[in-house]
Amino acid sequence: MTTFVFRQFSFLICCAGFANVSPHSILADERELAAVFDSELKPFLQAHCCDCHDAESMESGINLELLSSKFGDRELFLWRDLIEQVEKKQMPPQQDFDEQLRNRFLESAGRAIHLARSRVQEKNGAVRRLTVAQYRHSLQQLFDTPEDFTETLPPDAVSRDGCTNNAELLGLSPLHLEHYLEIADRTLEGCLVDEGQLPVIQNFVMHLGKSVNPDPCPDRLILGANSRLLPNEDILVTELAPEKPFSYQPFEMQKSFRFIEGYQGNSTVRGWREFSGIYHAVFGCMRGSGDYPLGLSHEPSSNGLLLRSAIPSTEIFQESSTYGPQANFKIALRELPDSGLFQVRVKAAKYEDPLLLKENAKVDQSCLTESSHKLNAASGDLQVAKAGIYLIRIEAKLPQTLDESEKKKTDASKTANAKPPKPELLKLEVAGRLVSRNFRPSYFDPASTAGPTSLDMQPFCVMRLSKGSHPITAEVGGKANVTWIDVVRLAANTELEDRFLAFEKRHPQLAVYLGLRRDCGHTLKQVGDCIQVDDNELQEFVFEAAIDDFPRPFVEKNNVNYLAGVREITVRNEYTDGEEAPRLLLHSIEFEGPYLRSWPPASHRAALPKKQIKESEREYAIRALERFMKRAYRRSPTPKECEKALKSWTASLDKTGNADTALRDSLLVILTSPQFMLLTETSNSPKAEKLSEVELASKLSFFLWNSPPDRELLELAEYGKLSELVHQQTIRLMDDERFDRFIQQFSYEWLGLDKFEVVEIDRKKYPRLSKEIRVELLKEPAAFLRYLLEQNLSIRNLIQSDFVVVNEPLAQYYQLQTPVHSGFRFQPVNNGSSDLGGVLTQAAILSGLSDGQESNPVKRGAWFARRIIADPPDDPPPNVPDLEDTPGLDLSLRQRLEKHRNQDGCAKCHMGIDPWGVAFEAYDAAGLLKKQPTDASSTLPDGTLVTDLNDLRNYLSEQHFDRFVFSFLKHLSTYAVGRDLSYNEVLLLEERSKKLAEGECRARDLVHFIVASDIFMTK
Repeated sequence: MTTFVFRQFSFLICCAGFANVSPHSILADERELAAVFDSELKPFLQAHCCDCHDAESMESGINLELLSSKFGDRELFLWRDLIEQVEKKQMPPQQDFDEQLRNRFLESAGRAIHLARSRVQEKNGAVRRLTVAQYRHSLQQLFDTPEDFTETLPPDAVSRDGCTNNAELLGLSPLHLEHYLEIADRTLEGCLVDEGQLPVIQNFVMHLGKSVNPDPCPDRLILGANSRLLPNEDILVTELAPEKPFSYQPFEMQKSFRFIEGYQGNSTVRGWREFSGIYHAVFGCMRGSGDYPLGLSHEPSSNGLLLRSAIPSTEIFQESSTYGPQANFKIALRELPDSGLFQVRVKAAKYEDPLLLKENAKVDQSCLTESSHKLNAASGDLQVAKAGIYLIRIEAKLPQTLDESEKKKTDASKTANAKPPKPELLKLEVAGRLVSRNFRPSYFDPASTAGPTSLDMQPFCVMRLSKGSHPITAEVGGKANVTWIDVVRLAANTELEDRFLAFEKRHPQLAVYLGLRRDCGHTLKQVGDCIQVDDNELQEFVFEAAIDDFPRPFVEKNNVNYLAGVREITVRNEYTDGEEAPRLLLHSIEFEGPYLRSWPPASHRAALPKKQIKESEREYAIRALERFMKRAYRRSPTPKECEKALKSWTASLDKTGNADTALRDSLLVILTSPQFMLLTETSNSPKAEKLSEVELASKLSFFLWNSPPDRELLELAEYGKLSELVHQQTIRLMDDERFDRFIQQFSYEWLGLDKFEVVEIDRKKYPRLSKEIRVELLKEPAAFLRYLLEQNLSIRNLIQSDFVVVNEPLAQYYQLQTPVHSGFRFQPVNNGSSDLGGVLTQAAILSGLSDGQESNPVKRGAWFARRIIADPPDDPPPNVPDLEDTPGLDLSLRQRLEKHRNQDGCAKCHMGIDPWGVAFEAYDAAGLLKKQPTDASSTLPDGTLVTDLNDLRNYLSEQHFDRFVFSFLKHLSTYAVGRDLSYNEVLLLEERSKKLAEGECRARDLVHFIVASDIFMTK
């Protein structure tokens, strides 16, 4: 690393601790303002206010001694609250206070506020570092890679409004600087390659299916506890050499092994043993217990492996365990690449599955037609005269076995005293479709030849059959002892037909994970998103990611334990809501890594251009560094910056004698420069100025994409056209998939969803709020906001709406009456209930604002005041006790709140908190309506009585919608500009919100409003 890097880090240390230049107010008439304060305002405060609100007392957390004649921007907010209290005659608290004195104070304070607001507001530009997310996206865009190199960075601090991009909190510490240097070095190591060296590519495929492997491994394969290896004849592993437009070296997996430690069942085996063959390197197995509720969790078929949904298991130490009926198929293997992109390609289909019925299921005869096909055989051909949905009933009988003493009894007593048979696995295959479940055969009298009636037969499954001849086979316990099969068509518009039609509409959910094996389970991370499989024909589904982003085992080289360092590729049919759904047919899984479309890879080509013929090393360095700086700095580099970069290259070349090493060192300098890691808006004077074109490009892209501007934005900025086309570019950015970064980040920060991630929920009290449901609930607010933005709907829907945006798991959690068949995809659904709709009823928010046991009106009220109506309460004074039960007294919630409010320093804050929070009391700590009726009536701060949350939502939507519009715009503006708003900006937004609230207030239009505002467009 060159000396220049250390110089730059010295500069960054000077920048540490500040992100925006603190403005100094320029008074229109400083002496007049000071005179008003000293002669009229200060004496009033000292005489009537400071006894209770000085630095020592600080009642309600307010210290008026902080007010001065400067009337700084932050002081103005306190002045406004103070004037409001005096105007409402709530302060000073004396009943007989002199009205003339009050009016004189208000007149003087009003004049002082007017003078303060009339001052020229200094901005002086802004400087702040990139947030962790912005820094990560910048590296990924710069090197055209999805790999995350930033996981070691400490998290960003959170402002009072929930923002992580607030300039005042984005300081730089020595710890940050250490990480930045390490990350830059690791990024270059992972993204740049030696172009002259052949890459090594690992590629193999595992095919699945009944007897698919003609040459299975003769050894008894073992993979440890709870790993149910598939029969080796049912998996076939083949190493491949993919076609590439460049030369490479195919990776060949190790096939000869020698271990001294291994496992046989749960017993440890010691002693040197040698193993040979690819099936000691790659295993196909299932994890989880075998007690699947109905049917088999997995079953080999002629064309693949059939997987039922992976029912979530219990957790051990907050990690997924193997102890549960999960249907997790795993490729366990010893070798995978250490770095680079990889692809997992899965061939799968939705299985045309019969609907299994439970043992002893009762079927109403009205559901059946008279048409019946009864077969007296274990196999044969089924002739179907009319296509439709059919019920299959089965009779399987075993011969009676009675002892000598019972032979003397009557036939009736024989049947009564015979032991009931144990359940056996019944496999039924009709027209190539396979289905199995446990089945309890009955006994028969060998002397009897009469067949059973249909009512005697057990309903087994329901399936759709086409007209014609279909082969049918059945066996119980591996033997062909099914004596009768009855196939009868269902009548239309019956309960059983409706159930089957709903079953047909559902789909398996394909998910891929990568990680490592543990003795008590596995550590996995999902690769990409879950994909819904809709087609009955086999399709290829591609999952791609960077292998460095996934957990891996760290074991010493040549470890002699048979199970050490085993990796896992997991394929699951994800569980959604527990409703019946067709199985996933898993045909094959192919892995390729590193996955390269070209050589050198995209990350290398993104950083460095291709060398030209007869181009000298110096000429190439100049061109490469200028190109890289333009993308890294988000603008064209200055001549001075180009000169410095070339000097660093020359210095490194002189030291190392290697031009490529020198170029890498120079890139390291650029990656650790302030121009890359900081967002800077420079000013020529203290007055507000328009953003430059390149500053606008960065500000717009980091606002709407949370990442640097793309080529189109930069080119428009370079030609001076961006400010003219900013409206069209805002539309383009919102239509881009990267806009989802804004939606995710803004909704998370505005609504305070971090609270839901950390609250510890009582699992015994709220068992439905599982780990898996929490993951989906956390996505709901962003999904709702995304839908409003996509459709440009009114933000009034954020308060109350007649629809929710949910997926299958959340539809089940909220117990919606409308069927949802979207898997994990979120879709709008009419909620059919006044207790749902908008963000105020979303469970992630309400549960996060609880203590995990009970609802918490104080937390919910403070959140509502801060995030929904932008009237944040002051911080509580020190040493204020929590809201808690009083020993020996059985107090209601209202009595506990009253007791808490009566404590010194609590009343004022709680007057602006509790009324809002009490209105949420009908919702429990899981975010759902309480089972018992709850009094949620509340008198709001303005005296309005609301009976419950619906009443509060009506109040906000109909009478005070402008306040919600202001709150939304305030949070959106604060997020957009990365700083707290000034007093004048807040007042401007309040005024404009009243006008906007008279219209539709559509979501996308409000984004345009912020971008076009002086708040955003000036510096």
